[in-house]
Amino acid sequence: MTGFSRILEDLNEVGVRYVLIGGIALIRHGVVRATRDIDAVFDPAEDNVERIRLLATKWKATRPDGSPLPEGAISVGRSIHLRTSNGDLDLVSEKTAGIRFDDLLSRAEVKKVDGVEAPICSLADLVAMKQAVGRERDLADLADLRAAHGELPTADE
Repeated sequence: MTGFSRILEDLNEVGVRYVLIGGIALIRHGVVRATRDIDAVFDPAEDNVERIRLLATKWKATRPDGSPLPEGAISVGRSIHLRTSNGDLDLVSEKTAGIRFDDLLSRAEVKKVDGVEAPICSLADLVAMKQAVGRERDLADLADLRAAHGELPTADE
């Protein structure tokens, strides 16, 4: 079992509501790409955030630089980057994602990632997020998605 699968199993086991984005979503949408972390948008509901807090404690998670998480680091509406013994987890707020979590989840498809079922954002949502951020890496990812799919869907499709 890989570190990614352990993280995903833990998220699923305690009932965290999330949708995978980033490198894993790119891979599941046909792009050959390595990734060093899990990127996911999380449900901002307080009970979901509390489950994330419990996991962070269980994992003895830190900031990516290894320093302790400050009090209140995991909260509604705030993105958080966690380092765990199984790998890094970037939890992205719906504000940062630019898409309401419920909308993202309703269009997601559950697929296996390292043998663990996980919701993967739709191709249209992945494209919309990459276009909105527009960093060099995102533009390269969009080019790779075009190579894999041809014309890319828009969020309206």
